[in-house]
Amino acid sequence: MAGTSCKVYTSVFFHDFSHMRAEFENGSMDFSNSYEIRYDLFGCRDTANLGKILEYLNKNLVDYIFTFRSRQPDQITTIYNYAMNYSPPTVDVDIGSFNFRRDLFNDTNLMVSFHGLNDDNVHLILNNMSALSPDIYKIALLYNDTGKFLEDIDYLYHYKKEHTIKLAYIPMGNNNSLFRLFSAIAVSDYAYASYKHATAPGQIEASEFISLLNRFREKYE
Repeated sequence: MAGTSCKVYTSVFFHDFSHMRAEFENGSMDFSNSYEIRYDLFGCRDTANLGKILEYLNKNLVDYIFTFRSRQPDQITTIYNYAMNYSPPTVDVDIGSFNFRRDLFNDTNLMVSFHGLNDDNVHLILNNMSALSPDIYKIALLYNDTGKFLEDIDYLYHYKKEHTIKLAYIPMGNNNSLFRLFSAIAVSDYAYASYKHATAPGQIEASEFISLLNRFREKYE
């Protein structure tokens, strides 16, 4: 059962490196937890600040996913190329956001992600992703139809069993928090939770999400 092994990443962003470091030093964040670093949401997004962040996380052996979203391909290229100097454990690259060589990410786990809407075709998304040989497939769709969500999660459950892929399936929507929990229990190897502010609609606060998943672990282990 996927929910017994799904790893929850807390999505975080700050003004700059000093603010992030302060959260670790005051105990609000813990080096032993897993985080998604949403660098596109930081106040300061230059490479000098980025280098300090990644060096600090690596020095303290933090498990993290590095994510940078932008509509400017040149900016994305600059940030990811610079980030790879520090070999993050995992990087999340939005499919089609910029042209890259697969070998750029040889020293890290590559998560290829797709962010879309209720009617997007999950089968087609997976086929397009497979051409990039990702280590992790991430599909995040904004649902307004419960029936479509149930069709998609059923398809992903069987696809994952057949192809043994690593999957982060994120049903988004302000009223879809339970969809996120169901996905983490049924199919996802990776899930996302919120810190002080949500980074996507429907995110559940980290301690609450982890507590709910642990209840299912206790029930089925």
